[in-house]
Amino acid sequence: MKLPVKYGIVSVLAVCLTTAGSGCNPNQVQQQSVAGSQLKTFSKGGIGGVNTLSSVESARLPIYIYDGISYVTGNDLARALQLHSKWEADRNIYQLGDFDAAYELKIGSDDVRVDEGTIRLAQPPILRNSMVYVPVSALSPLFASYTNFVVTDEEVKLDLSSGTPSQPINGPEDTSTGGEADFMDDPNDPFKGEGPAAGHAEQSVASFANNNSNAAAPAGGASAPTHSAIPAAKLKNVDVNQLISKAQSYIGVKYLFGAPPYPESSRFDCSTFTRYIYGRYGISLGRTARAQATEGTSVSRKQLRKGDLLFFYVPGRFRTNKTVGHVAIYMGNNRIVHSSPEPENGVQITNINKPYWKETFLEAKRFVY
Repeated sequence: MKLPVKYGIVSVLAVCLTTAGSGCNPNQVQQQSVAGSQLKTFSKGGIGGVNTLSSVESARLPIYIYDGISYVTGNDLARALQLHSKWEADRNIYQLGDFDAAYELKIGSDDVRVDEGTIRLAQPPILRNSMVYVPVSALSPLFASYTNFVVTDEEVKLDLSSGTPSQPINGPEDTSTGGEADFMDDPNDPFKGEGPAAGHAEQSVASFANNNSNAAAPAGGASAPTHSAIPAAKLKNVDVNQLISKAQSYIGVKYLFGAPPYPESSRFDCSTFTRYIYGRYGISLGRTARAQATEGTSVSRKQLRKGDLLFFYVPGRFRTNKTVGHVAIYMGNNRIVHSSPEPENGVQITNINKPYWKETFLEAKRFVY
């Protein structure tokens, strides 16, 4: 049995699922939770329906009890963690993530899909009264990279003090040059310029690694990657200018968090866009930005080539700034093409010679030559 009011926590429920005919949009409502004398307000924020927390450093989520098991509502959790969320009624799946659906929770299943892997839960998420409930026991196993969870009988407290970006995402260009955080193009890029490269030779991963042995470590405090290079012994030989032209042909296609494959949805999120474009050229990428960041060959921000994938963290989302939250295709000359809810909504070209992008850059990966 659910306890709608527990230990003095009064909750105006503003958590619902966009099931067919329900007429309820979880991004158009607010929730207020009163715990003692403290008031925390959750509200929609940002383009694309990112669930944000307004000017507070902590959140208190009310606990609900079903059959003796403690739960929090999925949309309460998404708002507190500032994540996108989406209910897929046809698959009975609740999706959560930054700019792509890193988490897929299936109602009644102990297995949660996280990036390319699976995490087994002690109890499954449930659906009651058109609301998703996530077991409290699942919070730390799934979301420890975001925050600490302090659980009592009456509530779950989240520490959200990881900070906010020091610069706006679409701020002015950085007029200073020569800094460690500057992005630079590799002068030996065979696809430098606008036209296709002529007579570019095959290059093995070993040769590539030797030519980049002094590549800088990823910025933003990220440790050097520990995964291996592409096991096929050679980088994929494609016409990168054609690949970028193909990516540009989708400019204006709207962003959709957790977008199904493009032929089905006519929408992209950040990782489905890169996966679709690279897939058109025979390169198979992982499902999410975090999965894609474990692939390819690392390159320095000072030796970028057209077609490299650039990975960024999302400020204020994680306990550290080492977790990938966004992916884009590098076009050369400090430009990326990517699918994002901001600064515009959809597939767009962005100039990354700006403090925000320099600050949030994690690493670059190369799959093509």
